[in-house]
Amino acid sequence: MDTATAMKNQAFGIDYLSANMKRFFVLVSSFFYIPFIAQEISWKARTEALAMVAENQNPFWFYTNTETALGGHSNVSLLGEVEGDYLISEKAKLSGKLSIFYRDQVPNEFQRKESFIRFSNTWLRISAGAFSTIKEEEKLSVSNKNFLFSGNSRPMPGLLIEAETPFKISKVFSIDWGIGHFFLNDDHRYVENPWVHYKRLGLHTRFSESHELRLRLQHYVQWGGTSPVHGDLNDDFSAFIDVFTARKSPEIGADGEILNAVGNHLGSYLFDYYYTSTSGTFNLYHEHPFEDGSGTAWKNFPDGIWGIGFKPAASKFIEKLVYEFVETSDQSGNTSDSGFDGYFGNNIYRSGWVYEGNFIGLPLMLYNPSLEVNETNSPVISNRLNAHHLGVSGTAYKCNWEVRTTLVKNLGSYRKPLPIPLKSWSQMLLVEYPSQKYGTFKFLGGLDTSNLNNTLWGIGLGYQYAIR
Repeated sequence: MDTATAMKNQAFGIDYLSANMKRFFVLVSSFFYIPFIAQEISWKARTEALAMVAENQNPFWFYTNTETALGGHSNVSLLGEVEGDYLISEKAKLSGKLSIFYRDQVPNEFQRKESFIRFSNTWLRISAGAFSTIKEEEKLSVSNKNFLFSGNSRPMPGLLIEAETPFKISKVFSIDWGIGHFFLNDDHRYVENPWVHYKRLGLHTRFSESHELRLRLQHYVQWGGTSPVHGDLNDDFSAFIDVFTARKSPEIGADGEILNAVGNHLGSYLFDYYYTSTSGTFNLYHEHPFEDGSGTAWKNFPDGIWGIGFKPAASKFIEKLVYEFVETSDQSGNTSDSGFDGYFGNNIYRSGWVYEGNFIGLPLMLYNPSLEVNETNSPVISNRLNAHHLGVSGTAYKCNWEVRTTLVKNLGSYRKPLPIPLKSWSQMLLVEYPSQKYGTFKFLGGLDTSNLNNTLWGIGLGYQYAIR
């Protein structure tokens, strides 16, 4: 076999694998539902409808960090989902979920939200398919307490192997871990069909009943795929080792990447401290992002999210309060080779850290999804900003309520600063009434103001019904 034929066969193999990986996660999730017929399992279903009235565009917090359950211009959102658990033993189970949603005024109005199968026992969890990453206990955070994966984009298909709960190695220390492989299968990416490698390692230290410190290091890499300029980028096993270890090695023909590790690397350190007293639980945390060696060496300090939270022990009216200060303007400076960190952008993967035109991580940056990306421009309009965010939730008169208010100043980027910084203030009120027999009724109210754009307001009414 000559070299040209071998390369052609290899390219065919890669294309075939990529095409079928897209189908795999849908099929493997669909097969799970066979036990509904053949086995006795516990199951539940839920349906939800939401109707909006807004001034030109929905307020920011109506659609942000919702995994695209609502679009920026949507008037209607419908969701249907079913999930089930099959007990394998007293300590192990097989579970799965399928959810479909419809939203108007978005490029793909009818889509799957989640479709996955999951095995779990007391120490291990394996998930295959597309699954939510939103943590209900962190929903007041501007980023779901994850700078890199906030729940702002639709769940992408992948495989994740992780700890079910942190593994105790002593009365004081526990280890958390996870490793995964995802696929960016959305259309119109500058580099088509790239993979995403993920891993995390955490150490939980419980000093006493009152004091706990949680440390987390997480690492994402966009790698492989087909570039319109450089062709097929390395995605063999050797490239995976380089990706896993963040080792410096050149891409195929991509001279601009020789000085950096293969792929688009993103990571963060999280320092998360809890103090519990008779009055409640206090939480202090800082998440520090990095995209290259300068960030891992803290040359971009004080960039990241600085937060404080409080959960009262007795109060029902206020059940949780979160304040966060967000800073991304340092980026290791703009005067050296190690500077210009350019969060969520990349010279090779020019579409950025997005899925279907939505930032995967921190949603406060500015992005132009309609831009036709080429080798000289970038759809990331602003990744330098500072922000103040407040989230409060509680219960009053049998209703659950939640308030979010966020003040953001976007500066643009070092290479293309905004002529006038964009200052915006986004606010939202959510009220839910969970009736005992007739489902849950929802009300949303939102208001956005800005120094450059028109004021936006909106209201929404929703209904949710669950079958168990």
